[in-house]
Amino acid sequence: MHLVFGLVFELPMVALILGKMGLISRAFFKRWRRHAIVLLVFLAALITPTGDPFTLALVSVPLYLLYELSALLVKNE
Repeated sequence: MHLVFGLVFELPMVALILGKMGLISRAFFKRWRRHAIVLLVFLAALITPTGDPFTLALVSVPLYLLYELSALLVKNE
């Protein structure tokens, strides 16, 4: 579980590198936001140790904030 959290927290850095290479832009994050929310909640459900909604929210919210931080780090094209 700790390895998954470590990999997820690298998302902004990976997005920044891909943005510098010109592979993704802020429009990419905007276009795929709805899909990302569903995917992040699903990922949070997989990595949480319990099945209660409180723990799911505690994991989902930071994942979504990392997604938005990634979108802010990538330049607008």
